[in-house]
Amino acid sequence: MREKIQKFGRSLSAMVMPNIGAFIAWGLITAMFIPGGWLPNENLAKMVSPMLKYLLPTLIAFTAGKNVSGYRGGVAGAVAAMGVIIGTDTPMFLGAMLMGPMAGWCVKKFDNLVKGKVGAGFEMLVDNFSLGIIAMLLAIAGYLLIGDVVEGLSNALGTGVNWMLKHKLNPLLSLIVDPAKVLFLNNAVNHGIMTPLGIQQVTEIGHSMLFLVDPNPGPGLGILLSCWVFGKGMTKQSAPGAAVIQLFGGIHEIYFPYVLARPILLLPVIAGNVCSLFFFTLTDFGLVAPASPGSLISIILMSPKGRTLIGILGIFIATAISFLLSIPIIKARPDFQGENENAPAPEDGTPIEHLPGKIRKIVFACDAGMGSSALGATRFKARLMKSGLASIACTNSAVDLIPDDADVVVCQNHIADRVHGHEVVRITNFISDPALDSLLERLSNASVNDEAEEKTEEKVDENESGVLRLKNILTGLPSELKEDAILRAGHMLEASGYVDPGYAESMLEREKNASTYMGMGLAIPHGTSETKALVRESGIVVLQYPDGVDFGDEKARLVIGIAGAGDAHLEILAKISSALDDEDVLERLSVTGDPEEIFKTLI
Repeated sequence: MREKIQKFGRSLSAMVMPNIGAFIAWGLITAMFIPGGWLPNENLAKMVSPMLKYLLPTLIAFTAGKNVSGYRGGVAGAVAAMGVIIGTDTPMFLGAMLMGPMAGWCVKKFDNLVKGKVGAGFEMLVDNFSLGIIAMLLAIAGYLLIGDVVEGLSNALGTGVNWMLKHKLNPLLSLIVDPAKVLFLNNAVNHGIMTPLGIQQVTEIGHSMLFLVDPNPGPGLGILLSCWVFGKGMTKQSAPGAAVIQLFGGIHEIYFPYVLARPILLLPVIAGNVCSLFFFTLTDFGLVAPASPGSLISIILMSPKGRTLIGILGIFIATAISFLLSIPIIKARPDFQGENENAPAPEDGTPIEHLPGKIRKIVFACDAGMGSSALGATRFKARLMKSGLASIACTNSAVDLIPDDADVVVCQNHIADRVHGHEVVRITNFISDPALDSLLERLSNASVNDEAEEKTEEKVDENESGVLRLKNILTGLPSELKEDAILRAGHMLEASGYVDPGYAESMLEREKNASTYMGMGLAIPHGTSETKALVRESGIVVLQYPDGVDFGDEKARLVIGIAGAGDAHLEILAKISSALDDEDVLERLSVTGDPEEIFKTLI
């Protein structure tokens, strides 16, 4: 039963979360330009209503359909949703959340039905017309039938919300939302339920307290502050950094492990949120749009003009209540992190012998694939680079969308059972966890062992030029930020002994002054003239990104990092320059999976 609820919750959240940026854009336009906004502007305010009625529901429907049946399902979902959108006068968020998956399901069933039965040369004809006919029929059904049903449901829910507001019962929502958020639904309640209902309420009274039921960072902040002041050991050490991320980053998953390790802490969390919601009810305070992520900054930006201090005060009321009520619980067990009996984490991580022979990609996973996993991946990537392990890719994803090429998956205990087909390193805290320390140590040891084996086996790079070594050619890297790619190249130069520490940062500084993108998918980042003294000997590293790395308006598929001390690297630079005149060679080097092919071409 719990798994079914989780799956339903994730599907609701998955419709809305990818489009949160659009909701925020609409919210900022609303907060700034409507009458009574920060910068009232009658012309710009004209965008508010069309975005609310057409854009946002259509984005939800497209995303929902795409989640079910790819891009074709997304298109069908968007068209189908227009039926309910045009057929009613109220914003059709619930209608979009219904029509999108329905359209995706219909497209998927049709595609499975005709799979392998369409004659050669007729594929495009069948694809286009089948999609058009399915979308048309669903749009008509939405306009004539479904729209009225969904409008009735929306009105009923709105009536229920208004009744709760009238009788000041809405603080009781915390009794359901907070346990559900921590235990299994995370963002599903907020983005799948509260956001659509809240926007409906905004159209009626201009703001909604429903946007504050889930995103308030105060309850979690109170727990973390109490752990910092009264905790011991790992609990005390990790709490300060987590508190900063909770308040200003809005990543609520950061406090979940503390509560899951001691579930009775749910009571202070609920009490803190109930008190803040009661305060918001008394002051008739709400936000004009969703606050995502749920941070102090987001709540300030989405507060109505002249009422910002009320929102801030409500956050700190929740913090104070949660802090005070959690003190006796934490004092009774001051270092409890990682001791959750329901999901114990091995102290030494996953033994390296159980991991794949060659670790090329580590994926940090969380429920939504955004906040906490992105934080964990960023921090661990920095640790990999400092340890000379820049060749190991480190990224993040939703636990249900882990890429097939992941060698190791790092995730929290309570979602580890949802990872299949990959080796798992269980953690309790994305910021500081013994399992992460153990994983880094084991990867470092494996790297040393690999280098020793290469020497004893007298591989090809024993006889290669000292300027370019086979092990410094990485192929098939996943796309990443330009800055990360440049740092990766710089740290590889450093790990190979070509340069001293600090050269990688000088490469970033050089990029700020002038782009090192050369054209035709090639970038050659290098240090500044001021850091020439950091170069020990000439060296070159080659990073291949088949899907490209954004260098301004262009994408580089080959990023070649260079450190030049003398003239030894000029010959290879000449060969690189000549490759610019041969698109076929450059294309081949950009997609080949064999590093030796690149090596032989450039040496």
